Amino acid sequence: MAADAPSSSRFTLYDMRAPRRGKGARRIPSMIGEAMGLAWRAGSRPLILVVALQFVSAALIAVQLLVGRDVLQRLVGAAGTADMEGSLAPAIALLVGSGILLGVIEALAAHQQRYLTELVANHTYERIIDVATSVDLASFEDPEFYDQLMRARTAALSRPIAVVNGITALIMSLLTSLGIGAALVTMHWSLLPLVAAASIPVLIATLYNSRQAYDFEYQWTPRGRERLYLLELLAGKDPAKEVRVFDASGFLRRRFDELTRERVARLTEFLRQRLKVALAGTVGGAFGAAIALGTLVWLVVTGRIDVATAVTAGVAMQLLISRFSAMTRGLGTLVEAGMFLEDYRAFLAREVPPSQRGVRSSGSGPDAPARFERLKVEGVSFRYPKTDALVLDDVTLEVGPGEVVALVGENGSGKTTLVKLICQLYRPDAGRVLWNGLDASTLDPEDLRSDLTVLFQDFLHYHLTASENIEMGRVDRPHGPEEVVEAARHASAHEFIARLPQGYETRLGRQFYGGHELSVGQWQRLALARAFFRGGSFLVLDEPTAALDPRAEYELFSQMRALSAGRSVLLVSHRFSSVRTANRIYVLQGGRVIESGSHAELMDLGGTYAELFTLQAAAYLGETLPATPGHVAG
Repeated sequence: MAADAPSSSRFTLYDMRAPRRGKGARRIPSMIGEAMGLAWRAGSRPLILVVALQFVSAALIAVQLLVGRDVLQRLVGAAGTADMEGSLAPAIALLVGSGILLGVIEALAAHQQRYLTELVANHTYERIIDVATSVDLASFEDPEFYDQLMRARTAALSRPIAVVNGITALIMSLLTSLGIGAALVTMHWSLLPLVAAASIPVLIATLYNSRQAYDFEYQWTPRGRERLYLLELLAGKDPAKEVRVFDASGFLRRRFDELTRERVARLTEFLRQRLKVALAGTVGGAFGAAIALGTLVWLVVTGRIDVATAVTAGVAMQLLISRFSAMTRGLGTLVEAGMFLEDYRAFLAREVPPSQRGVRSSGSGPDAPARFERLKVEGVSFRYPKTDALVLDDVTLEVGPGEVVALVGENGSGKTTLVKLICQLYRPDAGRVLWNGLDASTLDPEDLRSDLTVLFQDFLHYHLTASENIEMGRVDRPHGPEEVVEAARHASAHEFIARLPQGYETRLGRQFYGGHELSVGQWQRLALARAFFRGGSFLVLDEPTAALDPRAEYELFSQMRALSAGRSVLLVSHRFSSVRTANRIYVLQGGRVIESGSHAELMDLGGTYAELFTLQAAAYLGETLPATPGHVAG
């Protein structure tokens, strides 16, 4: 592959992304406003202190310039006289005192700026979490939402610092420039506009380069995400075993290196153009500064200002040029942070207001039932966002009080999706989910889930202590250690937890120091203990024994018979032997319920359930079934 172009065999729509052209100078006020608003919401008090301290700093610099001019004038006028020292002592004392005070103020401002940076970063993460936890789960199936979330999370690592630095540099430079400019005007009116004009070429170049950097990073975002994904595959713990067993690291590394070369080639060209623009701005600024200094010399030669004023004006002009440069850099920083600010704002716009985070608005419908009694799913259909295929199609089922109802079907039949709809994680496109006869769309899902216990097949491994892993089932529940142990015993997890180095206080996983890894089956038993600890009158188990050996599976279901007393249970499984004792069994195929009834009724029916049950039984018994239209040979 050429070093400066992407491989034609891997050309994607990402390569067609047009740059996000800014609106030039018109964007700057809105970006400054957004940045200031972000800093104000994160920490209004330190922001006010930073501005106040910088205001005082600017005033002190102006005072130093004026006092310095006075000292020079007195030196020239009183040279060789006896009272020279007495006349200069107060002014020199003022210069020294203001210098010390200026140093103290700058130190305090730097302290507050660092504190403000931390507050802005924390505020940014908090708002990202607020949005991510408020949106419907279906949003995570939307690639656009996922892209925004990833960009916001990645940018939150560094952009808040850039925003605060840009704001503080801009404010400090603006205030000090005003102070220096005011002092310079008192020396001669023409000097300030000349210095300001000298800074225009640098300002134009900086803003242009910042917009180009914005466009470069925006265009690279999708490819950069792919590069980070490849890095995770090559350097992550979970992918390591499969990547090495399949000897895929060479292929993945070549893809990673290809993207790296592409970024370096494009970055090299971008930096080359950036350097040209920066040099042009610097040369233009130097010519402007030369004109301003030449004007100062002319003013002295023609006697329009005295030498002492000229020396002070020269110092002021150099200070002002440096402040204008700092102001320009601050503006450039804010423009480069524009991608973060725009993505961040767009992401926050997705937040669901607290009153709408339930399916109903607060106070607009009936209260959720205090205790689960009956679930009824009526004609529910569902498709994932931006897809056409129905995952569930006109599904109807019922779970009564104290019943154990099973949901079976082959992989991809829609079982887990139906569970998520029942748990109010998704909303149906058609049909209704009724809790105790009430339409769930009118109830607060958090209230509904308070009496619900769910164990998903893709449960989490919390890298916390064993006790905390169990307590995550209901973190706000007052309890003692004996209740945690009881939940672990129900899930047959107590024995292996007790053998851990620190027992229930052992940190699990290898991600942190002192961590202890568990087997797949032990993690699943811990997840079961978490479900049992939560309690609730409606138990939903989605493939609860997928990682258990036959003996552990038998023990679990033996315990479940006692645990389900007084509870309703929805059991999802592809192991038909585990659902035989259910009151009712629903068979899903292609997102539709094709059969329902007890085990005996479905076996008598001789349909799909009977076929699949017989196939599984034959596999355990070592029998071979004939290939017939009704039976697919195993």
